[in-house]
Amino acid sequence: QNQVKDRWRLGFLHGRHARARSQASESGKPTPFGSMDGAVGPAHDIKVTTSDLRNQVGRIQNQVKEIQEVVRMYSSTTGPRRVRRQKMDTMSSEVVDTNPYSRLMALKSMGVVKNYERIRDFSVAIVGIGGVGVGVCEMLTRCGVGKVLIYDYDTIELANMNRMFYRPEQAGWNKTMAARHYCSELCPDTLFEVHNMDVTLDENRAKFKDTIAHGGIDKKSPVNLILGCVDNWNARQVMEAVCEELQLPFMDAVVTDDAMSGHIQLIVPGRTGGLEAAPVKQQMEKRPGVCAASLPTTDSIIAGLMAQNVLKYLLGFGEVAFMLSYNAVTNDFQTRMTYPDPRKQPPAGDKY
Repeated sequence: QNQVKDRWRLGFLHGRHARARSQASESGKPTPFGSMDGAVGPAHDIKVTTSDLRNQVGRIQNQVKEIQEVVRMYSSTTGPRRVRRQKMDTMSSEVVDTNPYSRLMALKSMGVVKNYERIRDFSVAIVGIGGVGVGVCEMLTRCGVGKVLIYDYDTIELANMNRMFYRPEQAGWNKTMAARHYCSELCPDTLFEVHNMDVTLDENRAKFKDTIAHGGIDKKSPVNLILGCVDNWNARQVMEAVCEELQLPFMDAVVTDDAMSGHIQLIVPGRTGGLEAAPVKQQMEKRPGVCAASLPTTDSIIAGLMAQNVLKYLLGFGEVAFMLSYNAVTNDFQTRMTYPDPRKQPPAGDKY
């Protein structure tokens, strides 16, 4: 493996020098790696290149681990046989044991939802696949939503096992990939698009906005709803800013550091209050030796409230919550409306 890495590094450096020499010969300028005869450049350039290569090797090794795990799951002869059901062109209301949609379509026959099958026409983006995000992703997948875009940059740790559906042998996987593997087995009719990225980084913001703007089922229209499931105030602000720019609704979900309360908030640009109305704004910063508390119960409750609110908003039934808070200590649920900041003027032609 070390020999392969060394050969890769030498090949990469050789190609980089060759491109630089070719460009320099056309412009008549010296190369950044040394003279025109291909001499080695500054040592710090080589160090930077070596560091980049190490990062690339690390990412490839993680991808190889993911592929090996998938192969192991589907080729195992010792464990239970994994069955992947066939895709279904339409949602059937036929009441048979082999129909995964019969109980969902019963909502239509009972008069709760007029046209439940429309759920396949919607696309949602989930930013943050942690304790709340994995629950929302799983629930919406089981409900048959048309497309789910997943954003996260973190990897799975054993510390995640107390509240997420990941498995111990997946430690080191990208959360986005693991979530797609799991949820695509639950409902192969749902489309998945994963982005292993930190949306708060300047170099990623343009891509984040573009993927949201073209994240619809047809890959031309925007997503119908952005769901924020993060514990990072900067990321929440980035999502709100993108939603304002694209005039898209944004639903935010947060659990407090002590795991005893949380809230969901629906933000519609120009029609409701924004993050300035959120009960929870600042959360504990990550640092060595200190971590926030978490309970699978609280995370699942907030995830369920968010997924339920998403269904009501998209399918147009029941009363949509614009601000819903939960207190695990007092068993208290509170709802209220939020109103736009008068200092924020909605753009002309606001469709909401």
